[in-house]
Amino acid sequence: MYRTVPIRAKFTDEEKAFWVDQCKHSNSLINCAIYYTRQSHYARLENMENAFTTYWRGDELRSGWKTYYCQTTYPELDKVLKDNPHYKGLAAQAAQQTLKLVGESITSYNGLVKAYYNGEVDRPSLPKYRKKGGLAAVTFPRQALSFSDGFFKPSISKETKPELITEIKLLLPEFIDSDWVKEVTIRPYYGEFWIDWVIDDGKEPIKNNQHLDYSQAWGFDHGGTNWMTGVSTRGKSLIIDGRKLKSTNQGYCRLVAKYKQGKSDFYWDANLDRIQRKRNNQMRDAINKAARFIVNQCLNDKIGNIVIGWNEGQKINSNIGKVSNQNFVPIPTGRLIERIKQLASEYGIIVTLTEEANTSKASYLDGDTLYKHGEKPAGWKPSGQRIKRGLYKSAKGLLTSADAQASANILKKVATQLGLTLAEVGRASLTVPQRIDLFKRLNRSYRKRCEGVLLAPVATTA
Repeated sequence: MYRTVPIRAKFTDEEKAFWVDQCKHSNSLINCAIYYTRQSHYARLENMENAFTTYWRGDELRSGWKTYYCQTTYPELDKVLKDNPHYKGLAAQAAQQTLKLVGESITSYNGLVKAYYNGEVDRPSLPKYRKKGGLAAVTFPRQALSFSDGFFKPSISKETKPELITEIKLLLPEFIDSDWVKEVTIRPYYGEFWIDWVIDDGKEPIKNNQHLDYSQAWGFDHGGTNWMTGVSTRGKSLIIDGRKLKSTNQGYCRLVAKYKQGKSDFYWDANLDRIQRKRNNQMRDAINKAARFIVNQCLNDKIGNIVIGWNEGQKINSNIGKVSNQNFVPIPTGRLIERIKQLASEYGIIVTLTEEANTSKASYLDGDTLYKHGEKPAGWKPSGQRIKRGLYKSAKGLLTSADAQASANILKKVATQLGLTLAEVGRASLTVPQRIDLFKRLNRSYRKRCEGVLLAPVATTA
């Protein structure tokens, strides 16, 4: 199974100077490739009849080229730019990897052109130039790396090698086998350098884990203060606390506003680099801990399904007020879902996403019908109601956690599809969910208790 392991690099001043030079060459090579792509594309349009057009954009009359496929390819870029000084400043295979990125951007543009004429997207534009003098990532495939004494040594171009004053090598992390490494990328990241180790550890996703019961599931509803609220078909419930993430985002926004006060919108400095880097690291740490906890919970309970309520694009179009938007939109739930999918596939756990329309309004205990988005009949009213934040009252006056009963409704939406039995999901599991603090609650005893489950041998079937 392929995966990427990001590690913060610890370079000496001499090594850092070398990688700054390499990343500048990569950035300039990308701009050269984009320049050639745009010029050749427009030259081809000039030789075509009726390639120039006028059109209305709102109430304004505009003119420009019609939208056509770009015919420039990676092999053409590689052939044309072989004598470019920035190409020669990089190792040959590293330069080729850089040009392949531009080739992939052109392929993406061509895909958007097709979608544009089908009316699916707005008018696309050709790849744009990167900032002059900036830094871009440098990638080395396995063929451009040699391994010796725990270090990988990347290939260096003939033009650059005479200027070196130190040996360039990359320390392999202890938990990575040298045979696993398929590619290494050195990338700039807010004033630092990170090394992305692309590895293949030989593991394959498990399709069917005989230690898990696929008639059972955990259902999750996402939010802000209660980041993920879960209810299981075995009658358990929990809340992954999101208050720490909200506090982190609020502190980040205050510091950014402080350092940018009186400056232009595009102002950026080393202090802002540090703030952004710290915030991103905290978010990544929370995502990894939450995903691992959810997968561990399924393994401990021998549950084979995870169901998550998720509406695509709901955060982009969110309009729940300035304060609520600030507390809800920056929470990286989409990235958490992708991380859960990656971990779950290693253990044979099936992750199902379902739209969550009306799950917070409908009463689970009263058996309200759940309609998909846009299918709710006119005049439909739920049996219960949310009487205040976090508290839901059923038609019979029973009080439950609003987010927990929403999670139960999410399970109900896919119960028939997945063959789930909801007999054990009752008021007891919806009343007082256990609150989990990812940064304090997960102590050493919890991790040891999970080791036996995580390391247990599993039988797989195709």
